Amino acid sequence: MSTTVAAIALEAFTAVAEELPDVIQSCTLTKVAQGAYNAATGQYSTTTTDHTGQALIATGGTVEGGVAQTIKDMFPAYVAGPADVVMFLRGLSAAPQENDTVTIASVTRTIKAAGDIVGVGALYVVIAT
Repeated sequence: MSTTVAAIALEAFTAVAEELPDVIQSCTLTKVAQGAYNAATGQYSTTTTDHTGQALIATGGTVEGGVAQTIKDMFPAYVAGPADVVMFLRGLSAAPQENDTVTIASVTRTIKAAGDIVGVGALYVVIAT
């Protein structure tokens, strides 16, 4: 197996899924890009693109599952709301950004913060609400 971050993340997610099948789930990252301004309507056009991958929810007791760790444990400076969760995402063809949405098991959440783990565009950590 290759030693890229993407390959290592795939191997880790696969190993977790084998031992704990409900922890790793399919996800869809939805990005909305602003297009050209239409003077007649006074609105901008938008383009929506979806990117599929896998997610592991790392905080708490949500309908999607999770493990017992809090956002404060992982991001001490972040002021978390009651519905915020931390997720690790892999296999996406685009980087998650603030205000994108991520859908897992029919639950859609808005990304409030995103980070690229090791900075190579293969494994991300996000806070979503």
